[in-house]
Amino acid sequence: MTPASSPLEAFENHIGPLTWDDLVTGYDFGFLTSLEIQVTATGDSPAVERLRALEGSALKNFEAHLWAACAEAVGKTPRPGSSRWSQAQDRWREALLREALATETTADQLARSIERLYEQVGCPEDMLIMLKPSQRWSGTPATVDPVAVEQFLNGTRKNQSRRFGATS
Repeated sequence: MTPASSPLEAFENHIGPLTWDDLVTGYDFGFLTSLEIQVTATGDSPAVERLRALEGSALKNFEAHLWAACAEAVGKTPRPGSSRWSQAQDRWREALLREALATETTADQLARSIERLYEQVGCPEDMLIMLKPSQRWSGTPATVDPVAVEQFLNGTRKNQSRRFGATS
């Protein structure tokens, strides 16, 4: 597998096709651009067609169109705190952890990558053992245990239905 050049490619490489929940959370976390969503969104409902047609200044209302397309496609838009949101958040976290583990060449690079992911997506309690965050005030860099990352990810494959945990 070749390294992904974007979060979208990492998700597709490690998890598979994106669901509407993945599109909404991926956009909210800043992983997906409006153009990536317009190209990736499935279906041909009126709301999806309107979403795909947005351009120029109309893109300032992109998020509202995304929510409408999601609601039309699956009946409801996931929001923070809902189980659908948490499950999509977990899929993004897993995809990007797998990509980091597969592509980062040093423990320092892996630690920086995982720390950025923690800051962007949140860190559930069962992931805390993987990373010791940097201490900017003292100049201490982040450190990571690659074996713990791999064990965590192997556990996610065995327990696909479980949630990683609540974001801390």
